[in-house]
Amino acid sequence: MTESEMITKVKQNLKIEDDKQDLTISDVILLVCEYCNINTERIPDALERIIRGKVKGIMDYEESNGTGFSQDISSIKEGDGTIAYVTSGANGKEGIYWLSDSDKAALRQYRRLRGYV
Repeated sequence: MTESEMITKVKQNLKIEDDKQDLTISDVILLVCEYCNINTERIPDALERIIRGKVKGIMDYEESNGTGFSQDISSIKEGDGTIAYVTSGANGKEGIYWLSDSDKAALRQYRRLRGYV
């Protein structure tokens, strides 16, 4: 499956009718292809569910938090006023926009050695 076919399939499965999320979908496809060392013109069909889940996570995050910078809060304690911020992990901004450990574990079976097609 090519990158454009993957974009169409992800949009169809997420019921996206406009082209506002095309850049996000394309970015996730490139991120997955770079990690797996695969060509964007020969993407396995099975990767669609992983890409779709990642795009849905980004869309949900941006819907609730917006696209601007916001520091994710891990916990707040009222006694002595302690606020702990999320620095990494699957629930932080880095885990949403980049590949988390669980994403990498799911992609590991599709990963190829660099230089082999």
